[in-house]
Amino acid sequence: MSKNVKIVQDYFNAVAIGDFETVGNLFADDAVWHQPGKGVQSGTYNGKMELFGHLGNFGKWSNGTFAMDQIKFISENQDLVAVSIHFKAEKNGKTLSMNGIDLLRVVDDKIKEVWLFSERIDEEDEFWNFASK
Repeated sequence: MSKNVKIVQDYFNAVAIGDFETVGNLFADDAVWHQPGKGVQSGTYNGKMELFGHLGNFGKWSNGTFAMDQIKFISENQDLVAVSIHFKAEKNGKTLSMNGIDLLRVVDDKIKEVWLFSERIDEEDEFWNFASK
């Protein structure tokens, strides 16, 4: 396993067990996160403070049910690491369950930039817009 793939795998492992200290240590201070869509969660988040506020909303708005419950594969191309995932969440009887691709750029042993791609972005937007209320 390459160094970049290991860093990304460590990130997903830390998220899965709620080890946010490790998650924080894996990101560059000036990391950039690109969340797709047109919903309440969509946009670009710059720096760890914005990024972790954004990530915290996934848990808050889903009453702690948001999970990336399956990693199908991880592949790299130079400083880019692509991860095929499945994620899910539930709130007040409404569910979200779909595949996605996370593309992470690793620079100097830190996650510097993240782009997310969702299988059905309109459904994801609808869920987070509902869940955030």
